[in-house]
Amino acid sequence: MDHIIEHHKFQEALKQIALEQGLDLKDVKKQGANCIKELYTQQHPMTKLVSVKSFDYILSRAYNDKIDVDPKGIKKLMKLMQKNSVAFIMTHKTYLDTLVLISTLARYGMPIPYSFGGSNLAFPGLKQLGNNAGFIFIRRSFKDDLIYKAALRHYISTLIDKGDHLTWNIEGTRSRTGKIIYPKMGILKYIKEGEIQSARAIKYVPVSIVYDLIPDVKEMTEEGKGQAKKAENVKEAVNYIKKLGNDYGRAAIRFGEPVEIEEHQQAIIPDMEEDSYADINTLPRFAFELIHKANAITPVTAVSLVCHTLLNDFALTKKEIEFKVNKLMTYIGQKQEDVLIDRGNKIGVTIQTALNLLQGARIIQKSRAGQRAQYSLVATEYLPATYYANMASGHLYHQAFIEMALVKIKDDTSANRITHFWEEIMRLRNLFKFEFFYTNKPKFSSEIEAELLRFDQNWRAVVADPKGDISALFKKQDLFVSRTILLSYLEADKVVCHTLNSWDVDDEFTDDEFIELAMFKGKELHWQSEITRLDSVSKPFLINALRFAKNAHLIPVERKLDYDGLEHWKNQLDDLSERLFYLKQIENLLDKKDLTAQSSEHIVVPDSGNDEVHHDEAVEEGPHITAFFDMDKTLINDFSAKKFMTTRLLSGKTTPKEYLTQFATALIFAAGNRDFEVLTKIAALGVKGIAESAFTELGVQVFTDYLEETIYPESRELIEKHIEKGHKVVIISAATTYQIEPIAKALGIKDIYATEMELRNGKFTGRVSEMCWGEGKARAARKFAKKNDIDLSKSYFYTDSIQDYPLLKIVGKPVATNPDQKLSQVAFENNWPILRFEHPVEKPMVNGFRTALAAASIYPSAFKGLVKGAMTLSRQEAANTTFSSIGDLGSKMAGLEIAVKGKHNLEEIRPAVFCFNHQSAADFFIVMKLIRHDFTGVAKKELERTPFGPIFTALGAIYIDRSNKAKAIEAMKPAVDALKNGVSVAIAPEGTRSGSKALGPFKKGAFHLALQAGVPIIPIVIKNAYMAMPKGTSMFKPTHIEVVVLDPVDTSLWKLKNINKHIEEVRNLYLNELEN
Repeated sequence: MDHIIEHHKFQEALKQIALEQGLDLKDVKKQGANCIKELYTQQHPMTKLVSVKSFDYILSRAYNDKIDVDPKGIKKLMKLMQKNSVAFIMTHKTYLDTLVLISTLARYGMPIPYSFGGSNLAFPGLKQLGNNAGFIFIRRSFKDDLIYKAALRHYISTLIDKGDHLTWNIEGTRSRTGKIIYPKMGILKYIKEGEIQSARAIKYVPVSIVYDLIPDVKEMTEEGKGQAKKAENVKEAVNYIKKLGNDYGRAAIRFGEPVEIEEHQQAIIPDMEEDSYADINTLPRFAFELIHKANAITPVTAVSLVCHTLLNDFALTKKEIEFKVNKLMTYIGQKQEDVLIDRGNKIGVTIQTALNLLQGARIIQKSRAGQRAQYSLVATEYLPATYYANMASGHLYHQAFIEMALVKIKDDTSANRITHFWEEIMRLRNLFKFEFFYTNKPKFSSEIEAELLRFDQNWRAVVADPKGDISALFKKQDLFVSRTILLSYLEADKVVCHTLNSWDVDDEFTDDEFIELAMFKGKELHWQSEITRLDSVSKPFLINALRFAKNAHLIPVERKLDYDGLEHWKNQLDDLSERLFYLKQIENLLDKKDLTAQSSEHIVVPDSGNDEVHHDEAVEEGPHITAFFDMDKTLINDFSAKKFMTTRLLSGKTTPKEYLTQFATALIFAAGNRDFEVLTKIAALGVKGIAESAFTELGVQVFTDYLEETIYPESRELIEKHIEKGHKVVIISAATTYQIEPIAKALGIKDIYATEMELRNGKFTGRVSEMCWGEGKARAARKFAKKNDIDLSKSYFYTDSIQDYPLLKIVGKPVATNPDQKLSQVAFENNWPILRFEHPVEKPMVNGFRTALAAASIYPSAFKGLVKGAMTLSRQEAANTTFSSIGDLGSKMAGLEIAVKGKHNLEEIRPAVFCFNHQSAADFFIVMKLIRHDFTGVAKKELERTPFGPIFTALGAIYIDRSNKAKAIEAMKPAVDALKNGVSVAIAPEGTRSGSKALGPFKKGAFHLALQAGVPIIPIVIKNAYMAMPKGTSMFKPTHIEVVVLDPVDTSLWKLKNINKHIEEVRNLYLNELEN
């Protein structure tokens, strides 16, 4: 730090300030030193590592998949950061933005940038941690503090000189509308000045981040309605992280091309006339260029497009939503590559996921049951829906302007019609210039022309011809976006226009007082049906409308108002409203026609090919193919590190430092941290100074004493088969070479990639030189492929862990081998082969204990449900809590790991009759875990008399006497009533357990039930539950269960006379899936 303070340039700057301001130089230098100390931060490797892992953990609480990226953009960024300092200019949606950026950079092995944050976030403890992680806390206001400015400028220049990277949110505050907002020049100005002082240049990279759902949205939109902003303090930060326990979908990030300040800037500043720029390369022009470039690369989520669609229509079925969203996705995908974060996924699954997220957030609601269910926005949630829809508006506003301009000239028969069209485009551009970020007029005109070619290749001939039929042009279109994109802004403009018209010019005009009055005026206009959306009167929209009014000189000046100008503005807004109405009528007519002609069953989101279908094929031979193997739980039935360290600790040769680091590692592991990289680096510190030869000898001893007998016979056979085919065989493991080499030698494998410990003079240094875990395994495979001319698309990778996903996704033949729960699910969903090797048979006493625990799980679950029911005074809530808890706890105690394909069908259409094939007692826990809530079950009468019977009776279970047909039919009536009241029913149509994979004949009860209640049947195909409790036994054994939830079977057109035929059709669905 001292060298920064004593730097001659900084000292010169302080002398100059003292001289110009007439201040004591000693005091100025002291203040300057204090400012540097306040700003100073130094990234500590361990703190940085802990911070990254903490960020990953925080993000994982809210977002369920890896952050979506554009791989091409990542590769370009890697090359750029190798040669240059980079300033990441981020858009700002949520407090999590910086976490997403840092997590993404760390994931791909790129340097972590220094981040700027307000000093209001420098809470005790957090400031120290932040300083060690690279967070620079700056004062919120320092415009008159010349010393602080000089210190900030100088400190930034020292970071650039070192080749470090920087990041900040250029908008300065979180967007309250979903759109990117005006840039703040502060930090950008000081980085530019710091760059001038530095000997190095810095590259400015725009970054855009979006999310399916954002934890802050409800709070921010309420602020838009007038609610006070919450204070930013430790308590609120903790509460914010706690709130992340919900499912918010996914996050996506995109990196743009670097923007050079010396280049000609094409973005405009809305407040200024374009021909008034004195200098084309001013800082504001540069800032707006960065914002415009960030806007252009903004990723698009299905949630955003579903909200866009529902804002345009009152209520739609899922099929209608799929149809409309697919059109939007196709359009956006043609304009911009790789912005759709669902690219390549099936549209039905994509939309259902988005609907589930929005329902969970209570932004949309579902009316009616069955496949004709309609989705609509909750009446109070239009503003959050508008927020999410606005995240995609930057890709759609050109199309909206074209639609509106074409309606304007549709009845124009003059020879200058095409001129009038362009004039209207420019009027619209001006009217909404505070809502969107534009390029200059020549560039903008080129963008409109490119859009017109997508609109219709023959557009020019139709528009230029006075007799050209504009209506016919519209009838060819399959996409209309104007209403959703423009309506809120249009109505906010109306509110401001009306408020100005009623303003008393004798009153002093202030922005705050005007906005408060406009909020009231908006509600009045909504009550009078002058505007349709109450969300239009939120403050952010009104502030932008007022900004336009100021720019157009329509606000009071010297107690005078331009009433003629306001009247012209009002007429213009009314005319635009009529055009939106005209376009909506055309869209409704075209939708009815197009929807009947299209099926979305096999549609995928654009930008990628169809899901790969795996077929049996002959195994290709040759040395261009490699079989990569993980080691622990793949080649051997044990964890080699556990045996290795246990043997070391018990050898009497362990140093005190080793004991301490192993104890620390155990504590961290026990606390829930399963990050192998962190654990390995901590453990490595303990072996510093120990000779490598000691670990080489230990590896041989551990293999001989413990691991040799744990090699799976099946893995030996696999290796032999690959060698017979001429394939290369490689072990890629996170273990060290000392653990791997003896096993590799026993299996005849020469090539291994392992975690390497750094050595100096034959002794460990305490550092890890190569981490072969996660992305590290993928790097190792690429390295081997490049060196040996291997075709990875034809190569194999056998592993048990989801942590190896980076390598699994780059080989053509991934094989899940003894997979963990998460990998089992991923492999099942992607149709990857799954191998499960034989484990040693467990003792009957262990399985008996497991079975007893599973059965006993019913009682604590029932108690939990009882408490919930008492708190909510709802039997259904008590049942929901009980059933879901039995499913989770019971299946865990029984050792059941369940992989599900078609999971979305469990939530998509309810109520329904869930039919499951009955293989064993494990089905009870499986069904509870899958269906979870708002359902009841049908069971045989005999179960009512078991110890558990009264519990389920109290929760609404239905028991039938199979020996008495009349009583059985009578007993089913409560099930019909339950379905009509929105409660689903689970039933096994076979009526009894099969004890095997065989499917018994189906009884008619379930089908009569669905027919009477008018609900669909959802088949649940349990593929291998019989293995969990084999026939002739009454004890559970640990089993990976595979379940397929098939698409709903619509019963609305069934006839009672054809019931046997329908039963056979449904049963065949089960047979086909069980044989698959």
